[in-house]
Amino acid sequence: MASLSPPRRRSVKMGCERRGQKSTAEQDTRGVRERFDRRNAQEPDNVSMPVRNIAPLICMVLHLGFCQDPARVSVEGIGGKPDFAASSSDLALFQQRTITTIDHGTAVTFQGVLLTDLLARVAIPTGEKFHSTAASYYLVAEGRDGHRAVFAWTELDPSFANKAVYVVTKRDGRPLSDNEGPFELVVPAEKGGARWVRQLSALRIEPNATPYGSEQARWIRENLAELRSIKVGMTRGGLLKVFMQEGGTSTRTWHRYVYRKCAYVKVDVEFAPAGNDTSGNERLEDRITKISKPYLELTVLD
Repeated sequence: MASLSPPRRRSVKMGCERRGQKSTAEQDTRGVRERFDRRNAQEPDNVSMPVRNIAPLICMVLHLGFCQDPARVSVEGIGGKPDFAASSSDLALFQQRTITTIDHGTAVTFQGVLLTDLLARVAIPTGEKFHSTAASYYLVAEGRDGHRAVFAWTELDPSFANKAVYVVTKRDGRPLSDNEGPFELVVPAEKGGARWVRQLSALRIEPNATPYGSEQARWIRENLAELRSIKVGMTRGGLLKVFMQEGGTSTRTWHRYVYRKCAYVKVDVEFAPAGNDTSGNERLEDRITKISKPYLELTVLD
């Protein structure tokens, strides 16, 4: 019976040794796997390298071939609303018109939108503000080939005329050819097509560029009567309804004033003190004895 004890002790020891050997083998296996993973992460194999290098090229080709921005026609107003650039998809959202006309002796049918519908998206010279100046504006239509056509605004504004002008995208049911489109300005009522613009790329509303038609000239015309309304014999109080004081040297009997709507327009004014007041303080009742013509000058701070 005593001889049975030693084998049991050897069995326990051998079991521990086997477990120790198994644990060491697992650690070695994990170490090899970790080193393999690190090497793969730092040094790609020969198969993955070309794939990784060509991926950006594939993306670029796909972008150039399928993801290019669509052609657009830019529409520029006179300010007050943002300009915008219309694509064929944008034009499809407007009311579509069918236009039957003659193009170089051939009957054709176009599909597109009214030019005035497109221009309504930007600021245009209409309304009471432009009642006396709308006729001085014009529209320029430009094509990619350099062709330009000019229209007086009164030709296009329905309150002045009934001329229909269209921006078309289809001819006889098919999209315009590259030589004509993707946009074309069509004026059915005009013979010869001199103001038809193929490959239309820009529409721009501009004011008359002559000295008498500029924005500055119109502003002066609109305000000149008020500037001249102040006369000798009026009071300082009446003057201050149109002008206001400018800083700088002045006395009760002399002062420089600036126009309330534009500080660069000025007048020099002399006064006679009201009553027997000799204090030197300005009074609204002081009378104008002399006033210069309005003139332009930078402000004192400038």
